[in-house]
Parts: sequence; C-alpha cells; structure tokens
Amino acid sequence: MTQSSHYSFPFYDAKTISTRWKTLLVGLTFSLLFAQAIAQESSTPRLEVEIDPLAYILKGYSFHAAMQYGSFRSSAGIFAISQPAFVVNNDAFSVYSSGFDVKTDFLFGTSKAWHTGLQVSYAKEQITLRENSNEQNVWGFNLGVRGGYRFLFGKAEKQYKGLYINPWLAILYAPSAKSINISQQTYKQSTIFPFPAVHVGWRF
Repeated sequence: MTQSSHYSFPFYDAKTISTRWKTLLVGLTFSLLFAQAIAQESSTPRLEVEIDPLAYILKGYSFHAAMQYGSFRSSAGIFAISQPAFVVNNDAFSVYSSGFDVKTDFLFGTSKAWHTGLQVSYAKEQITLRENSNEQNVWGFNLGVRGGYRFLFGKAEKQYKGLYINPWLAILYAPSAKSINISQQTYKQSTIFPFPAVHVGWRF
C-alpha cells in the first residue's frame, strides 16, 4: 500500500486579513504608549539598596541592589530563609532555602507607583529530617511573575531619595521540582507557589 502526501497552503480570506490588521494596530498602539511612558520618566538612573526584614527574623538574610532607568527597574540580590513549618508539606522535615535572584519590573507611572515584572532565582533547599538530622541539598531554578507597589517617602523634587517600602507578591514556577526521600520519609517540592515579601530600602 502506498500513501500519498500533499502540502496545503493557508487561505487568507477577507475576515482573517482584517483581524490580523486590527491585531497589528492594537500592538502598535500599545508599543507607542509604552514608549511614551518611558520618555516621560527621568532618564537619570537611580541606585537603590534594600533588604527583607522577615528573612532576618526567620534565621536568614537578604540584600538586594537595584537600578531604576526610566520606567524600568532591575535588581539582583542574595537571600536565605528558614521556611516556616506551615509551608513545609511534611512536618518531619525542616527546610532552609538560600540563593540569588534577578528581577526586572515595569513601573506604571512615576517612581512611586505600581509595578509588575519577571524574576528568576537559583536557589538551594537544604532539606533536613528532624529525627536524625540527615539532610539533602537540592538546587534548582525558579521562574516567576511579580507585582507590587512602591511607597517612597522622599520628596518628589529630590527624585524620592531616601527611605521606601515595597510590598510585593510573586507567583513562582519550579520546573525541576521533585520528591526527596530521606530515611523512608518524603518531602515534595512545590511546582507552583506564591512568594510574598515586604522589602525596606534606601534610594540614592
């Protein structure tokens, strides 16, 4: 038996062409608005440093440096935290997370504004079985989307130099999440999980 093969070419009718032109126009409109928002912002980059106080309360640390340029803000930092018992899915384990991350946000309006963006972290989970202190270290990437609001307490005429507070929430995805077995106990890493934080910082 022989099989025949053929190639089909897409047929673009008037309705399809009209829909694609409308999509293109909408995309161009948003691009122009986006560019205008950037142009309205000060072009002078601003340096910021910040910490997450909760990390220190939970036997960890946090330090991040950021740069705002126009309507964008990028940051890089290190962090560590002893995960609270209520977020660990098996009470037989304790988990200490540490690593570093990078983030980029778009600010809606001025520096004192809502923001949304993306973040990538590379972190280690030190998973310890409480009964015998056996442990296993697991490294992995987390990818996520985030959003929050920046409360800047400096004066507008000084470009808000000084103290600020930035509460935000990220939804993270761990593509390499897996189950870890230690002494017949199982700890399962979460694939998707929320990560709330309140950063306190200083804007130069």
